Amino acid sequence: LTADTPWIVAADQPESVKRALSDVQRDWYKVFGLRPIVVTELPKGWDKPFLRLGTTDKPGEPESFFMRVKGNELVAMGADARGAIYAAYTLSEKILGVDPWYFWTDHEPVARKQIGVPTSLNESFGNPTFRYRGWFINDEDLLNRFSPDPLRENPFSLEMLDRICETLLRCRGNMIVPGTFNFPDERAWELASRRGLALNMHHISVVGLNTYRWPKDVPFSYFKQPAIMERYWRECIAAFKGHEVVWTVGYRGKGDNAFWLHEKEFNSPESRGGLITKAIAKQVELIREVDPDGMIISNLWKEGVELMSAGHLKFPKGVVPVWPDNGFGLVRDEGTVAAGQGVYYHTAMLNGGANQLTEMVPPSRIYRELGRFVKAGATEFFLLNLSDVRPVPMSSDCAMSYAWDAGSYQSGSDEKKMTEFIADWSKRQFGEAVADDVAAIYTRYLNIPYMQGEDWYTCRGDNHLHWRLRNMKRTKSVKKALATIPFVEKHMGYLDQLLESAEKLASRIPAERSSFYTAHVLVPILIHKHSLEILGNYSAAMAHRDAAKAELAVKGYDKLIHAMRRAETDKWAAWYFGECLAGIAYNRGYARLLLAELRGEPAPLVRKYEEYPKIYDYQERFLKNFPLLYEKKADE
Repeated sequence: LTADTPWIVAADQPESVKRALSDVQRDWYKVFGLRPIVVTELPKGWDKPFLRLGTTDKPGEPESFFMRVKGNELVAMGADARGAIYAAYTLSEKILGVDPWYFWTDHEPVARKQIGVPTSLNESFGNPTFRYRGWFINDEDLLNRFSPDPLRENPFSLEMLDRICETLLRCRGNMIVPGTFNFPDERAWELASRRGLALNMHHISVVGLNTYRWPKDVPFSYFKQPAIMERYWRECIAAFKGHEVVWTVGYRGKGDNAFWLHEKEFNSPESRGGLITKAIAKQVELIREVDPDGMIISNLWKEGVELMSAGHLKFPKGVVPVWPDNGFGLVRDEGTVAAGQGVYYHTAMLNGGANQLTEMVPPSRIYRELGRFVKAGATEFFLLNLSDVRPVPMSSDCAMSYAWDAGSYQSGSDEKKMTEFIADWSKRQFGEAVADDVAAIYTRYLNIPYMQGEDWYTCRGDNHLHWRLRNMKRTKSVKKALATIPFVEKHMGYLDQLLESAEKLASRIPAERSSFYTAHVLVPILIHKHSLEILGNYSAAMAHRDAAKAELAVKGYDKLIHAMRRAETDKWAAWYFGECLAGIAYNRGYARLLLAELRGEPAPLVRKYEEYPKIYDYQERFLKNFPLLYEKKADE
């Protein structure tokens, strides 16, 4: 292949395929320095190499595709639109050398004058392990302010969402939940659909109803006011007309809570499960009026697990129960998973205990837990919560690769597969010369002792270190402070040694990959190290009324913020500008308040803790249109 090797692409390709091919044209430019020559047919007598891309008229399994050389022709085509998309991106990865995660890993391909393609190339891909494989962009405080929507009508810019959709498709995903509290008619859904992705709603916003924005003057009760709820459900379902949808059904309360927090008369598991079952039956009826064959799932997040396990939930025929994990990668089915079910999984999680800013879930856990579902035949649905995307590309890549083709990972123990994956990831990202040493650092990082548990009580991700400080401040518990000091002392030595090894290796990382090494290896270690130091100093200051320790806690936050800024180079400048859910800037204020108190000084002005109201404040001017964002047209 050279810059002048022409492409043959039929003119009647679907928009989603055209968009993917446009991405690959950009990849081609990065490698060869010229845009490709794209035609619908070649001149008669053409006898030089050429590419053929797009959909093929030959029958094949859904989403299947192939790459092969036939004479002078390199063909990368799919049996349908998604197959064609995957074929184009696979050619880009395997032939042009473009990392599917390039946008997030700052990994640009090597410029070349020509690329040799073996004449023996003949590969077929298809029959994905999980039928639907998607991402949930959740708790998106970083994306929200790093890349705001100029019109303030989406949680972050459509340009950024387009990058996310592109990466998801490059990872052979086919479904997305594009934010935490989107209204059903926000433009994010349209963009994702035009990209070729199925649309899904998460466990809070069933059928697309944004209960987080439920009107204050409208009763919330399917038991007492079913007509109101059903009218809103109908409007939300109608908003998705014309899109491929994987529908989510269920009945929960306002926000991420059980409905009985608002409807207290439901005080038994039987009555609670009965009302949810009734609501689901009605939702399915409404969906089937407009989408007779669409897939429907019910996400058993939180209270759904207990009700399902106890037999208090009943689903209409065709509804797929989806088991959630606990936010730490441990799926909560208790070994009862059955064929035809699905899984909701996290590689990032905001819960006061897991990780929001760094990697945490080891590949061995991913292989073990998803492997149980594959063995059970529970492969209808896989939704991955990866929050702001950029902090967790390694674990997310692992999960997506497995969801596409679990058969490639059947041999060997989960630990062995993890070793092989981390070695491969390190080689892909940093080159063969340093791959083994980088893999060793990653492995030691994932083995930080306090991250080894698998639930809220035993695993301590980056989020826990800051939640724990806020909890001490809120409760004013000297007992908790005293218990925290030995926890910190126990683990500081491990992080000090890990950081020393990682910094020593930094000088050997290829110059063009140093920014990603800093952002994805050094900075996460520094986040843990400084956060742990801060926690220890704050605890000592609180327990012993020690102003010197409080001052060290404040200085520790300044060190932490400085360390995080090392990941804000080039296009990632101000990446942490919107950070509010881990609460680093706000916790720094708590340390300053404690220092002033211990010194007998006036309390300083500090930043207040913010959560979703700031992320989704763009919706406030549209609330009169509930349950939609935009005002309905007269003919709707």
